[in-house]
Amino acid sequence: MRTIDNQSQDIFLNGLSLLLGIGLIAAPWYFGFASETAAAWNAWIFGTTVAILAVLALMQTYDWEVYAIAAAGLWVCLAPWALGFQEATVATWAHVSFGIALVISASSEVWRLRESPSAYEV
Repeated sequence: MRTIDNQSQDIFLNGLSLLLGIGLIAAPWYFGFASETAAAWNAWIFGTTVAILAVLALMQTYDWEVYAIAAAGLWVCLAPWALGFQEATVATWAHVSFGIALVISASSEVWRLRESPSAYEV
């Protein structure tokens, strides 16, 4: 398991993941798909999951946290088709947009965990 002594870049990336998680929680109300049950519950559950993981990563970043955020982002991207709400255009675009942003943010942090001289094995 790899970890990194958090620096400003890590705090920024984990803070971005936290904001994306909070945004995903708020998305059903903000974009008006709270009545779309599967889409709303998926956003609330995975938004909360990402927010909790990001808070943990803000304290000390471990590779498992970042991989879990990336997996959550991938699921959020695929959820409209897996859960059958792809016809709800706004919900689909919100999920795909947040999911892509989460995957990019987590991928950047994975790269830092692999390449940074301040990263080490625990």
